[in-house]
Amino acid sequence: MPAAASQGSDEPIRPAAQRSAATDGVSRQDSAAGTQLSRNQSMQVSYDETTLIGGCRVRVLRSFASIPSDIHSNVLLTVWNYIRFLHLHVLRSMQNLLHPIASQAERADLFNAFRIRSTGTLNLLTWRRSALYVCFWVAFGSALLAAAVARTSQDNLYIMQQQALLPSNGTLLRNCRMEEQDPIYVFGKDSAGNTTSVAFDQPEKRVCDLSFFDYQEQILLIATARTALPAKQIDSILDLVLALFAWLALVPTLMALLRWPRYGLSLKLVGAAWVLTFITPFLISITPVRMFVDWEAMDVVFKDFLIEFRTHFQTAEKEQALVSLCGLITDYEGTHPYELVTNVCDVVDRFPLQFDDGVLDQFNSDLETLHTTCKSAREFVGAEQDQEFLLQAKGICAQVTPYLSGEGGAGSAELMIAVTSMIDNMKGAIELSIGLAHAVMSFQIMVPAAISLAPGLIRGAMTAKTLVPQSSIPGMFILILPWLYCPLVWCMYNIVFQLLGNLIMLMGLLLLAYGPMTYFVLGVHFNVTKPMTDHKMKQVLTWMNYYIVMYTAVAYLCIVYWLFFTDARKLIEEAIKEFKNPQLALAILFSIISKYLYTTLMGVDFMVHEIAEQRRWETYLETGVMPLAESRRQLLGDEARKGVKLLMEERTSRLDELARVVNYSS
Repeated sequence: MPAAASQGSDEPIRPAAQRSAATDGVSRQDSAAGTQLSRNQSMQVSYDETTLIGGCRVRVLRSFASIPSDIHSNVLLTVWNYIRFLHLHVLRSMQNLLHPIASQAERADLFNAFRIRSTGTLNLLTWRRSALYVCFWVAFGSALLAAAVARTSQDNLYIMQQQALLPSNGTLLRNCRMEEQDPIYVFGKDSAGNTTSVAFDQPEKRVCDLSFFDYQEQILLIATARTALPAKQIDSILDLVLALFAWLALVPTLMALLRWPRYGLSLKLVGAAWVLTFITPFLISITPVRMFVDWEAMDVVFKDFLIEFRTHFQTAEKEQALVSLCGLITDYEGTHPYELVTNVCDVVDRFPLQFDDGVLDQFNSDLETLHTTCKSAREFVGAEQDQEFLLQAKGICAQVTPYLSGEGGAGSAELMIAVTSMIDNMKGAIELSIGLAHAVMSFQIMVPAAISLAPGLIRGAMTAKTLVPQSSIPGMFILILPWLYCPLVWCMYNIVFQLLGNLIMLMGLLLLAYGPMTYFVLGVHFNVTKPMTDHKMKQVLTWMNYYIVMYTAVAYLCIVYWLFFTDARKLIEEAIKEFKNPQLALAILFSIISKYLYTTLMGVDFMVHEIAEQRRWETYLETGVMPLAESRRQLLGDEARKGVKLLMEERTSRLDELARVVNYSS
């Protein structure tokens, strides 16, 4: 376990059960001395207690002394202690490793079990313990929300299945039927003065329970459901896979927490949890869900819609009746149209001026129109203007007939073409909505991983740098990662800004996106890639924390002002009303936080491991013996010694030449 090697001793870390009896005798004496040393070190805090912030920090650090180690406790007591000291573990997971944060019980038990007495190593192990505990609970909440999202996805799939089963046929979906109409009885008197009645049979009327506008909305839902149903089934399976892997990641996380003193094993378990958390979204995002969309299902639905459109509006029948009437007028070759007017109006005269029966009151306006029209026609005929009347009628029909027949305008055929074009536009809208839905799904899966990766590594690098300020490896990550993270985040923020933003929002988003460049600027200023003292590292942390708090506060003030004191407030309120799945937003938030914590732990473990391995290889190249690897240590033969000597010579020559070139170039 190279990463947990004591900074003050070269003795390898081994469990107590593997030591000899003589060593156990000495360990009891060292334990008392180590415990006393731990108590003295736990009080050596370099904060100024006379200031408000310094006093608060001192009290926080001293509060960690009450945390039990639970290395040898039973399960129930361990669980109770973790619940009881949850707030202290949360506070300790937020600390840097420059000050003693291990409790007295943890120092004593770690010294007795593993001979660890260095403050740096104790800080690493106890910080990881608290960070793992907090990470476990956040990951547990993320897993619960992922399961809730998967459940909601299953419910939405069931709803879509029910919508896909609805008939697209207009008669069935609208529940249409043909109902007989009561005949109309017209009473009048014949030439002899006798009362007569004439019965006018009404054609059957098509009655539907669902309006055509509602039918059109249902058609869109049915077409979308039938088209996207196979892809929705894949989406539901992927949501279940995400939830499953979120729960599986809890197993190695919990095992790493329970084995926190054994750093080598705990490191591997955290790596397994990190892989389960990050690899799953990447694999799911490359699933070609859009290939499962059944685009041909829309054709059948909109074919039924076109048939129902023709049946409902009956455009062809009405146009044909008008064309036939105009045909009679146009084909009339007589010279006395008043005969036609007289014959028709004699029939109209038999109708009463109005119906007194309440059932037939609805036809009174039509009767008035008939009588008025006949009166006007007789006036034309009486004034010998019948030919002028006929010419006007033929002129009107000459304009109407080409329009209705489709020769010179938008008749029923032209209308069908327009409706077909509208259907094509509806198909395009459905395709766009389905593609956008799958893009949003992939976006929400990948966003937590993309957003949390770089910040977690930056924090891990800062934590590793506080643990070993003399190492250059964390400093390189501190300088490089902001350049990779900031442009990526701004690409996502820029989409929001282009849609809704103004100058105030732009300022806030710019600060949030490019604020982490503070790490690079201050890192270059303080030369974080070079070995540093603890005092110098404290100075770097102070300045970084100051600037980070400052730009973050200004950024969020701008965002809050934009949300509540500009026109965006109405848009946000409407968006909140339309957003019907708040658990999805919570799931994304918890996923981001859990991945951030996992990445922080993984980043610290990786860098600490690399620092320790680098030290081992340096020792190997200098001495020819690999430290802390007794099981692989062997006596070197002549060939092996020559190989080690060759490695040492090549390393020395290349590094010396590289240093000379770099210094000469600068």
